[in-house]
Amino acid sequence: NRAAKAAAESYYTRFSEPAPYLCRDEQGKQNLSPTLQKYFNFIASIQTDLKIIFVGDSISAQFAQAFDSATLDEAQEDSVRAKNIFRPDGNRPSIIHICRSISSPIRGGGVSAFWRITNLILKENNKWPSRCTGFFRRWNEGQALDFLNHEYNSTQFVLPSNKGVSHQVNRTTTDYFQKSKLASFKAGNVNVVNGFDAAVFRVPHGWLQLDYIDSARLIETIETTHRILGATTIVIPTLPMSNNVKSENDWKKVTQINRMIREVARNITKSEGDVQYVLVQEFGNLTNQLLMENAKNLDLLSLHHRDIDYSREGWEVDVANVFLQRPPITTKKWPPSYSQVCSSLPSNRTEACPGVKISPDGMHWCVETFGGRFTASIACLLGCVYNVARPPTDEEIRKCEQRCNDQFMSLNVVRDEMFKN
Repeated sequence: NRAAKAAAESYYTRFSEPAPYLCRDEQGKQNLSPTLQKYFNFIASIQTDLKIIFVGDSISAQFAQAFDSATLDEAQEDSVRAKNIFRPDGNRPSIIHICRSISSPIRGGGVSAFWRITNLILKENNKWPSRCTGFFRRWNEGQALDFLNHEYNSTQFVLPSNKGVSHQVNRTTTDYFQKSKLASFKAGNVNVVNGFDAAVFRVPHGWLQLDYIDSARLIETIETTHRILGATTIVIPTLPMSNNVKSENDWKKVTQINRMIREVARNITKSEGDVQYVLVQEFGNLTNQLLMENAKNLDLLSLHHRDIDYSREGWEVDVANVFLQRPPITTKKWPPSYSQVCSSLPSNRTEACPGVKISPDGMHWCVETFGGRFTASIACLLGCVYNVARPPTDEEIRKCEQRCNDQFMSLNVVRDEMFKN
């Protein structure tokens, strides 16, 4: 749907929390240049009967909230959306973060959920009790059961995380979880979630040492996600540049992690009743291309770097110095780069630059800009699995995955035939 700017500004932000992550005009953020804005001038409306859960950190929360906006009609949210929140700053009680949310049913009859986990989903990180706080780095099966046992049209989780089984630290957690999950499945109540079809897991690299993120831990995370949530399709976004990337060596490690994500997706062993498809969303590719194009607008590139072949593997490593250009004097512990947050450069490099609707802080992303492409990309990737007459082969999945990423996770104009109006 090609929408007016005002409509697109608010379309993906109905559920956006906290407010500092927004990039509206009143936040002092300027639009992308016309040559870049043309790639983002659309909104995506989603209708699905799939049960989908987003898992990850506050960046994952941003896009889960955008997905909710794309799947819930206006005025529907109060009756079908539940959430579990925390306030990180007692001096600013209006600032809230989401630990968990669930919307059911969404347009089409499906479910959209979010689970805040700022770690990999490993046995070593499984801890009871759970807490909804900013620095709780663990997960447990009790939290998963809250989602599985959630009743449609309920604005409360069946098993709130602040009491009940989530705080029973003396249980044999896996045995309890398996029995409870089976009881939930056997109930057969169509108004209970019971299990998810797909999970979108974002590696929370800002919370982790980059060397900690390896293929064995990623595979365990994928398999555990299936075991506790039922998802047989897993989507993993590649990692973008962020203010956690402090050096060229850090950036090389991020690009190596992205290569590892692709390799795991293609090579993970599949068995009956297990994870069937692992798909890669090339979110890092989209953001890298946009940052480079904005860097050109800011005249941060030398002449021989201005014509970049984005199809060439490793191009982003060669221009790491561009991504890492940051204010030389700053009070921020994690300063953003110019290409992430600036619409123009200040004459005095020690001053703040005028903002641009790419990132509010160098870590999070402006859903007002990226919401359409992210949401459409998830729908497209899941369509590779579920919008087909028979289970696709590995070759068919990879070709479809590539088409989705070429269309939505790169700076290609969305084809006119994809729009209703």
